[in-house]
Amino acid sequence: MRRFNRVGFYFVLPGLFGLIIFFFLPFGISLYYALTKGITKARFVGLQNFHELLKNPAFLLAAKNTLFFIIIGVPIVTFISLFLSLLMENKLYRFPRWAMLSPMIVPVASGIMGWQGVFGETGMVNLILVSLGLEPRDFFSNTMAIGTVMFIFIIKDIGFMCIIFSGKLSTLNREYKEVFLLESSSYWKYFWKIIVPLVAPTIFFVFIMGTVHSFQIFREVYALYGDNPPRSLYLLQYFLNNNFYKLNYQRLSTAAFILVIMISVIMIGFQRASEMKL
Repeated sequence: MRRFNRVGFYFVLPGLFGLIIFFFLPFGISLYYALTKGITKARFVGLQNFHELLKNPAFLLAAKNTLFFIIIGVPIVTFISLFLSLLMENKLYRFPRWAMLSPMIVPVASGIMGWQGVFGETGMVNLILVSLGLEPRDFFSNTMAIGTVMFIFIIKDIGFMCIIFSGKLSTLNREYKEVFLLESSSYWKYFWKIIVPLVAPTIFFVFIMGTVHSFQIFREVYALYGDNPPRSLYLLQYFLNNNFYKLNYQRLSTAAFILVIMISVIMIGFQRASEMKL
């Protein structure tokens, strides 16, 4: 038995070694930078870097925009995906899975060209507005940029999340629905009282995945606007990149830790909400 455990440890050792080198070691170095000032002669300053960063207007703007994008965009993706999955479960329509994943597979540059063909100055949407006698709009301007990018994020992620929900819904016992609808004809009550509690862990997982993907939308934002995004799309990734270019490791590490704390608070809040629902 001891020999078996030792052999198993040898198999785990490469992964453990990689975890230490590529995760715990950088985490410790970042924590060191977040609590010190100076490079050659670093001195311990405690939480001073955090205090200064929370007064930085650029960081506060980036944090506000990122938090707004997560709080609005991720729940929309989650519940639309669940709704479409229920439609597919009832066979109201069929859609190939490869087509549902295609928005995530398309390269960013190709996707941006397609979205410019839809929302650009001479894009399809503006052509429709002009044909209806309305004024064309600049969907990528500062006032409408956040809504346009959020729409891109929703369309890009819905298919992937639908596949996750469909896999979970396919495992549910159909007798739940039949028994419940014998006592109540309300499909809405069936959704809230049966479906939501049963798929709550999957909803939480999809919420986490959506939050992760919301940070990846930075690629589309950068492809559209480069280093000069509209004020409403100045995200935390821009702030981190700017400080990385300036080699300001203290501010970069401090912002990364605040970002981790912010995401953790969102995750814990959503988990508590799902537990209360149960």
